Amino acid sequence: MSAQGHNKKDLNFELDLLPVISMMSVCICFLLLTAVWTQIGAMNIDQGLGQETSRQDVKASSLWITMKSSGEVKLQMMDSPELPKQMVEKTFLVGTANSGWKAVENHAAEIKRMMPGLKTALIMPDARVNYGEVIRMMDRLKILEIGEIGIAPL
Repeated sequence: MSAQGHNKKDLNFELDLLPVISMMSVCICFLLLTAVWTQIGAMNIDQGLGQETSRQDVKASSLWITMKSSGEVKLQMMDSPELPKQMVEKTFLVGTANSGWKAVENHAAEIKRMMPGLKTALIMPDARVNYGEVIRMMDRLKILEIGEIGIAPL
C-alpha cells in the first residue's frame, strides 16, 4: 500500500431512482383513488336513540321503520298531523319476495310525495334482521332524498 491512497474506493456512484419514482407514483394514485371512493361510498348515519341532539328546534316529522326478523317491516310517521290516518302506520311482509319490498318502497315514496319536507328516518332493526335488508332500506331512503338516517342500537 502506498501513501497516495490508490486502494481507496470511489465514493461517487449512481443510484437508480426510476423504481423509487415508479413506486411513489403508484402510491399516490392509490391514495387518490381511495380518497374519492370513500367520499362516494360513504353514508352519513347517526345513532338514532340515546344521544343528545344538537338541534333543539320544532319537532320535525320523521319516519320510523321497525324491521323484524320474520320479514315484517312497519313504517310509522311521527309528528305528522297533516298526513291521512291510513298513511301514518302501515305494516308489510317482505320475506324473500320482491313484491313486499316494492310495496314498502311505494308507500315510502307516497309519504315523501305528500310530505316533501321529510328529511329524517329512524331504522329500528331486530337483532336477527339480515344486515343486507337494513342496507337496502337505507339505500331506498337515500333515493327518496331522506338524508338524515338514524339506526337505533340493537
